[in-house]
Amino acid sequence: MFSKFLESNTTYPIQLQDFPTWHKGIKYFGFWAIEVSSSTCEHKIKSYQNHLSSFLHPNYLRQAHITLVASGLLSDEYFSEDLLKRQIEKLEISDIKQFSLKLKGWNSFSTCPYLAIEDSFSNLDSVRKVLNNTSEEVDAADYTPHVTLGFYNEEYKSLEIVKNISDFSLPDIEFKVEKIVFAQYETKDIQGPYEVLHRIKLSK
Repeated sequence: MFSKFLESNTTYPIQLQDFPTWHKGIKYFGFWAIEVSSSTCEHKIKSYQNHLSSFLHPNYLRQAHITLVASGLLSDEYFSEDLLKRQIEKLEISDIKQFSLKLKGWNSFSTCPYLAIEDSFSNLDSVRKVLNNTSEEVDAADYTPHVTLGFYNEEYKSLEIVKNISDFSLPDIEFKVEKIVFAQYETKDIQGPYEVLHRIKLSK
């Protein structure tokens, strides 16, 4: 289950700083997502964050969500307003139905631990296909639906992280997806909250 994470041997700490060489002075980064906001899901997420708090940077303020597509820096050169409008039109024409997902147990990338998402009927792939038919995704390889718990604050042995949390588990939670959102976050703040710009209601 953790074999890919353990291949790294150690975690990769994220530096909480501005990265102007990445954002080139562009204020916002945009992405399509599913918000995970039910009280039961939020309780589970917070419980895992508290358990792992000694390994994570404090003040992770980004709301719980599942990224569908990382659209890119919000500018005419990278991801324009026109591209966004076309994606919205495609989603509305596609008439995507509401569906269910399951919030599972924990796993980790080298930079951050996360809670896994089970998508038994590949609904996320269907939504992503609609979006990616309009605009090529940033870093589309190896899509893993997940809810990020925060970012590692230091370099730790990966095995140490696994041992720390292996005895901690909470039940899986099934939840319904009734809408998807397009949101933006400020590029200067890697842990900052996002702002929802558009909501697309899925049909029943």
